[in-house]
Amino acid sequence: MPDDTGPRRGPSSQRGMTFVRNHAQGILACDFFGTVTASFRVLYVFAIMEVGTRRIAHFNVTPHPTAAWTLQQLREVITGEIPYRFLLHDRDSIYSCEFDSAVRAMGLSILKTPFRAPQANAFCEQ
Repeated sequence: MPDDTGPRRGPSSQRGMTFVRNHAQGILACDFFGTVTASFRVLYVFAIMEVGTRRIAHFNVTPHPTAAWTLQQLREVITGEIPYRFLLHDRDSIYSCEFDSAVRAMGLSILKTPFRAPQANAFCEQ
């Protein structure tokens, strides 16, 4: 009979949805979507949503999103009052290595969606 008291080796037994259910209160999901104004200008909306409550934690609009601007928007949400643990985002180039490093420095783990899998971030995907 195998000994179950030692450290677990191999992949986690949690599937994706089980993980989300178990950690929903500590997960933020974010994404960009575009919108067109009445004067035909394209603006980009960045939305951050709390997965556990399905509440929009923050959103802002810009005509030219950058990694620095996106990181500042995230800093406005991560104040330390709520213990967020994970940030779920897609593989858009705006989420650069520097962006991910800064997010990790804020104490969050990054959850990236697989390539060409919009359903993986069904919480905040347009």
